[in-house]
Amino acid sequence: MRKPPKNTQELLPGYSDYRLEREKAAKNQVEKLMGIWKAGLSGDKLFTAQLLIYCGLPINKTDEQYVIRKSRLADGSSVRVTFNRTNPDVPLPFRADRTMAYFLTNKAVLQQSPLLRWDHANEYMRLFGLNPDSGYNYKAVQERFTRIAYLGITVEYIDPNEKIIEHWKCPMIDNARITAEFDAEGKWKPSVSIAEMLSAKQEVSFGLRFFIELQKQPVPIPIELLIATQKSHRLMDYVVFLYWRAFAGATQSFIPWRYLQEQFDNSDSNPDRWTQQFRKAKTILKTLPDPINQIRFDVSSAGLTIYPLPVGTSFFEGYPKLGKRAALGSES
Repeated sequence: MRKPPKNTQELLPGYSDYRLEREKAAKNQVEKLMGIWKAGLSGDKLFTAQLLIYCGLPINKTDEQYVIRKSRLADGSSVRVTFNRTNPDVPLPFRADRTMAYFLTNKAVLQQSPLLRWDHANEYMRLFGLNPDSGYNYKAVQERFTRIAYLGITVEYIDPNEKIIEHWKCPMIDNARITAEFDAEGKWKPSVSIAEMLSAKQEVSFGLRFFIELQKQPVPIPIELLIATQKSHRLMDYVVFLYWRAFAGATQSFIPWRYLQEQFDNSDSNPDRWTQQFRKAKTILKTLPDPINQIRFDVSSAGLTIYPLPVGTSFFEGYPKLGKRAALGSES
């Protein structure tokens, strides 16, 4: 297959039409799947699944084939998300890889397209303040993207009697141009630079099912949250969780610690660390600009009480908090 042209002088007749046709076909496929999904997961179930995906990635590198996260809903049912390796030589995403997941997700929401494009090959690095002249940074970013691209995601909806009612797969990335090779020790590694892999001419196909979910619940994540906590990825998960719950909830909700332990990487054996970390999250949120500093929640020995942001609150132009969203997973 011929590579995309490097400049307009190389532009062959029909090439731009081909790109438009690809975009049109992707849009038609999204619309078709949307029709199918109207009978499937919706509302708080979809939102909870998405929240588990964002805040449930492992904190530390693991050799496990899969990890499971679970969230209980108000009616006693639950949503379970399984992250699994689709290539035995590519580990599950961990630590700073979650920032790559946020970056790709925001791009899909703000571009309103499952076909992602980059203005600059080092756009991610610029956003997170990584030195683009560092070979180490390029290698790290390349590996983060690869782990996200190879991540398998399965979502299950389970009724109060622990019976699986619905099951669907939603990889974050459907297609990306990643070339790899095995080194002298038999270890798998990418064989092109991040600049080549994420060049302005490459298209990365965001997972269509995941994209449909984003269309139903478009909640872009403010970069301020990530930058303020990027030295602590556990804390990053917590502030993103608080932000999403405050944005989506219609009424205040109480969530016991025992339920939260199923949602996050709960490998921390110190039970007091939960309250310490969420109090630290409150301090961080208060220092950030409006409307992030308006996120309200209380921390107690029993759990979290989270209050909804006012209807109309907007962190990104065109994405205000809607009034029709029901309370998510509230416990009385």
